[in-house]
Amino acid sequence: MENWLNLETYTKLELSLFGVGAFFWLICYIFVIRGIIKYKFVGISAGVVGANFAWEFLWAFVFKQDMGKLLQIGYLGWFFLDCFIVWGLFKYGTKQVNDKIKPHFKALFTFSIIGWLVVLYYFTNGFIYETTHIGANSAYAIQLLISVSCLLMLINNPDEIGISYIAAWGRTLGSLFCGIMCIMHWKDNLWIPSMVVVYMMIDIYYLVIATKKIKTNGFHW
Repeated sequence: MENWLNLETYTKLELSLFGVGAFFWLICYIFVIRGIIKYKFVGISAGVVGANFAWEFLWAFVFKQDMGKLLQIGYLGWFFLDCFIVWGLFKYGTKQVNDKIKPHFKALFTFSIIGWLVVLYYFTNGFIYETTHIGANSAYAIQLLISVSCLLMLINNPDEIGISYIAAWGRTLGSLFCGIMCIMHWKDNLWIPSMVVVYMMIDIYYLVIATKKIKTNGFHW
C-alpha cells in the first residue's frame, strides 16, 4: 500500500482490466443514482443492496486490498456512492415490494445490512481475505445475487422507467472486466470463473428482456 499501484504483485494489464471494470461500475452507480433523483425509483434490487453496501463498507474501512492507494480510493468511492443508493431505498424502496411487505420494509432492509456486515466480516476475516486480498471471492457471490434479484425486479416491474438500461450494461461489463483480471491473476481459483459464467448467462437474459422493453416503452437511460 506504499505505492499508488502495486506493480510488484499485479501486472499492468491486470490493473488496467480492474480499472476498466471499476469504471463501468461507476457508470452503473451514476445511472442508478440518476434514476433515484429523476424517477424516485431505485433501479437495483433492495434484496441485494444490503450485501453490496456491507461489502463496500468492510473493504473501504476494515479490510485493505493490496493493489495500491489508487484502487483503495476507488473502493471508498464505491462506498460513498452506495450510501446515496441506501438512502434512496429507505425513501423510495417500498415501490419495489408488495403491500404486505411495505410496513416492514425499512426494518427488513436495516436487518439485511446488519446481517450482511456480520456474515461478510467473519467470512472474509476467516477465509476469503487470505486468498485474494481484494474481496473478489465474496464479491462474485454477491454479484450472482445482484444478477438474480435485478432480473426478478425487472420482470416484476416491466414498465418502470427508473430501471436504467445503461446501469445494467455498466454492472455487467464492470464485473466481467474485473472477473477477467481475477481469472488471469488467480489461475487456480475456480470459484470466480464459475461465478462469472453463471452471472453472465443471467445478465445476458436480463439485457435481452430490457432490450425488448425499449422497443415497447422507448429508451430511458
